[in-house]
Amino acid sequence: MVIQHNMAATNSYRQLNTNNTSLNKNLEKLSSGFRINRAADDAAGLAISEAMRSKINGLDQAQANANDAIGLIQTEEGALTETHSMLQRMTTLATQAANGTYNTTSRDSIQKELDELGNEINRIANNTDYNDIKPLAQKGEDGQVDSMTMQIGATKGETLKLKGQDMTVSGIFKDLDKIKVADDGTSTANGAMSAASALAKVKELAGSADSAKAVEKIQVKALESAGYVKVTANVSGMASAGSYVKAEDLNADGSAATATGITPTTTGTPSTDITGGSDALKKSYYKELDAYDGVRATDMSAKDKYDGAEYLQIGAEDDADPTGRANQVVSNIQKAINHVSDYRAELGAKQNRLEHTINNLAVTSENTTAAESRIRDTDMAKEIAAYQKNNILSQAAQSMLSQANQSGQGVLSLLR
Repeated sequence: MVIQHNMAATNSYRQLNTNNTSLNKNLEKLSSGFRINRAADDAAGLAISEAMRSKINGLDQAQANANDAIGLIQTEEGALTETHSMLQRMTTLATQAANGTYNTTSRDSIQKELDELGNEINRIANNTDYNDIKPLAQKGEDGQVDSMTMQIGATKGETLKLKGQDMTVSGIFKDLDKIKVADDGTSTANGAMSAASALAKVKELAGSADSAKAVEKIQVKALESAGYVKVTANVSGMASAGSYVKAEDLNADGSAATATGITPTTTGTPSTDITGGSDALKKSYYKELDAYDGVRATDMSAKDKYDGAEYLQIGAEDDADPTGRANQVVSNIQKAINHVSDYRAELGAKQNRLEHTINNLAVTSENTTAAESRIRDTDMAKEIAAYQKNNILSQAAQSMLSQANQSGQGVLSLLR
């Protein structure tokens, strides 16, 4: 019998500590709800779980991003709904103006409403705003609207590009804008355009079979618009019949009073006397070219030119067919309606895609959360059973420690 080393007590004490440690872990898991509270609980499981948590957070935010993108699209759509409505009204007005019962004053009144509707289309496009983003407004010198990249997934590359589009009057008629004429007589089409390039565009618009006649007609109209008249009588040494001279250089009998005349070509290539002539004649030629893309040969001020309003001019000029002009505007507006429809269709397709994206993100987040739960969460039933076992063992160990400590009392009886 020894008292210096009570091995029974030592063993009971060790078992008690072990049971208490296990019991404390049971309590921690039951109180936190997590099977893994620190890396020591399951290092590999912790790493996997944290990676999954990161994925879940990304998926949940991607859902919010996609919903925000839908909000932006719906904002655009709401604006374009009214733009479409105004374009339909413009069609009605232009068709009304094409009726022969309307005089110049009546058409001017119709033009005023067309102009105001155009101003409202511009206002809506320039002021449609989503979190200080204006996806329908014209931006920059090149008229391009910034593209927006939507993050619709939890990883790099899971994006959706939403291209903004200029929906001002200038923007919706942009597809028609083949040839422009500046006040100095030069021509541009999305940049500098030479006479040869402008001619090629006219041939494209007129069709190759009629290109020569089209160019000849344009030359004649340009000469007449610039104040030239046709010589009908031949006089030796003077401009020949069929050529054109300024009105003041034409004699009463139809002969020319000058040897300098301009003869329109019939080859499909304009006379260099026209394309390289005076600024007034060059400008007149380009002005006639301009009419090929639906622009009324108008005397609008430079401030108003080429902002889209030129495609909405139905007011009659002295040398213009008012019915023909109004019908041209009807055609222009129909093309603008198609342009807006195409963009709205694109927006609708993007929205439908985003709705499926949101559904997929929700399902993926749910399944990833379930997988993370299986790794990290406490199985409460199993842990309670373990707790009950360890609690009983801890109490038993305490009792046995008490008994082991009492075993040394027998030594005292030897001292009596």
